[in-house]
Amino acid sequence: MAVWTVFQPDDGMTDSTRGRWAERIVFVREATAWSAILFAPLVLIAHRLWLALVLYVLAQVLILLVIANLDLGDAENLLLLLPNLFVAFELSALRRRKLSARGHEEIGVVVAPNREAAERRFFESWLEAGGRPAPAVAAAATRPAEPPPGYVARPPANSVIGLFPEAGR
Repeated sequence: MAVWTVFQPDDGMTDSTRGRWAERIVFVREATAWSAILFAPLVLIAHRLWLALVLYVLAQVLILLVIANLDLGDAENLLLLLPNLFVAFELSALRRRKLSARGHEEIGVVVAPNREAAERRFFESWLEAGGRPAPAVAAAATRPAEPPPGYVARPPANSVIGLFPEAGR
């Protein structure tokens, strides 16, 4: 199961724009982008992360300058792989920052096996909430668990809370 963060545009939603609002919802998968280990520039271009692409190119140029000035042997290839690993592990964070900078706000988190299921779960919970965006997972996570039938709460034997063994202090 994957975790998806849901973003909506920051502009207002009216009844006439509700359909267009739903089309502009963005789902960001919170996972490692394994394809970025080999194809980091292409992944950045595919997600239109232009500033990240410029920083990636600058990092590669700096690493090439370090490799040219130092004799590192076999570590040279590993150094060239570092920016790719950064992009692979931080791609979802880069996408969230870009969306936040463009005026989107985070409205929920959905757990689903794929994007289609995440969209379905989010919009079903949205319709159940009366047409207001509501996260499907956050509402379930904050709801307290019901005690089992016949459960009677008993006061603790020792009324001390904390690390101190004496109650009188």
